[in-house]
Amino acid sequence: MTLGERIALARKRAGLSQEQLGEKLGVSRQAVSKWESDQTNPDVAYVAQMCRLLEVSSDWLLLGEESAQLAAPERCPGCQYIVSGLDQYCPSCGQFLRGKPEGYTILLKALRLTASPPVRDLVCLSNTGLFPEGSPLASPLTEEEAEKLAHSGPLVLAKGLSKKQMISAWDATIFPNCFLFFQDSEEEDPELLAANPGIDPGRLLDDSPREPLSFGRMILAVILGVMGAFLLLPILINLIAAFLGPLL
Repeated sequence: MTLGERIALARKRAGLSQEQLGEKLGVSRQAVSKWESDQTNPDVAYVAQMCRLLEVSSDWLLLGEESAQLAAPERCPGCQYIVSGLDQYCPSCGQFLRGKPEGYTILLKALRLTASPPVRDLVCLSNTGLFPEGSPLASPLTEEEAEKLAHSGPLVLAKGLSKKQMISAWDATIFPNCFLFFQDSEEEDPELLAANPGIDPGRLLDDSPREPLSFGRMILAVILGVMGAFLLLPILINLIAAFLGPLL
């Protein structure tokens, strides 16, 4: 059995048409048809998505290993989201799946006179429940405690956070420039860590899976768009009239 035949078999077992599978993957029906007829091969990213959507293992889909055909789909140990052997990180919670476990570090920068004191951020972050035992933010802080902590940087606030936890912490901050975000490393010295630029958590949002709009949300978006158009129409008419008035 070829790769294309296995894709077709898994699709039919999932009760999907070629068009439906294409919509879920963001490709055309013709692309799915070419995969199933072995005219072209899907990219690795599409294979990983198909493994999750069709609940089959990557070993069976790619290699045809019969022992893997009836095996239960692999799931993330953290959130139980269906993953494939091609996923390095869980698409749902960001947990590292392959090889040595990895996580993320959050560092509080040294407070400068030109920087905004991240006191409110520290209070907010300490109330999120994101931080593990041993972190300065593991339990809620008062404003006085946060003020003292704000002047103790550079300071490692947490290590071993999942991608989802790190993005949630970044999203909760008002002054994100007062913090640095890194992938975990063996470096323990905050001063040396602070000399590095860190990573931008916002860019990692591009790797997060996006759920398609439901039918209800699509209808709501259309209604809001129509309402917005009606609200803007009188303003546009008045602007055009004011512009053309002196010319008429």
